Amino acid sequence: MNATVHTDDGLNAMAYNRCIGTRYCANNCPYTARRFNWFDYNKRNPLIDTTVLGMKVGNLYAGPLGEKKEDESLRLQRNPNVTVRMRGVIEKCTYCVQRIESAKIIQKQVQRDSKNFRVPTDTVKTACQQSCPADAIVFGDLADKNSAVVKSKASPRDYQLLKYIGTRPRTSYLARLRNPNKNMPGAENIAVWSNNQF
Repeated sequence: MNATVHTDDGLNAMAYNRCIGTRYCANNCPYTARRFNWFDYNKRNPLIDTTVLGMKVGNLYAGPLGEKKEDESLRLQRNPNVTVRMRGVIEKCTYCVQRIESAKIIQKQVQRDSKNFRVPTDTVKTACQQSCPADAIVFGDLADKNSAVVKSKASPRDYQLLKYIGTRPRTSYLARLRNPNKNMPGAENIAVWSNNQF
């Protein structure tokens, strides 16, 4: 069925028109990271109220009883690179595939003569990485030893969720830092970082 085919970059390139709404991926995801899209953002205006059974509710909460008229100004605000999925499609993180492909296209345009089409290390930033003020999210190429993500994964604080059941996750985390007050009783028993208390 090729519903969960992966690209050369390791991204899940599932085509949404192949999703038949069984929610198999949500039911079997060990991380419970799949979210079911209950709202129909594609056809319903979220800014108007609808009366259902004598009660005023938001148009998105009205379900099939809501008004389907779409506001033209809201449609123009949407990102043209991202499709607004219909109600019932499982939402997933695409790791900003649009930004990755854009960086590839720019690299091909710039390096057309030298034929060096490899995107330089740490030039692509995902939306969550760019908007995080603490620089707590790092993405990159694990094959490049100079990338920021390789340096983060080399930390002794690095861990992966449910690695022991063989899920082979590509996303890993850093254990939380603790800075206990040394004058508190029992402070010597609290580690600077803890890998078993998240």
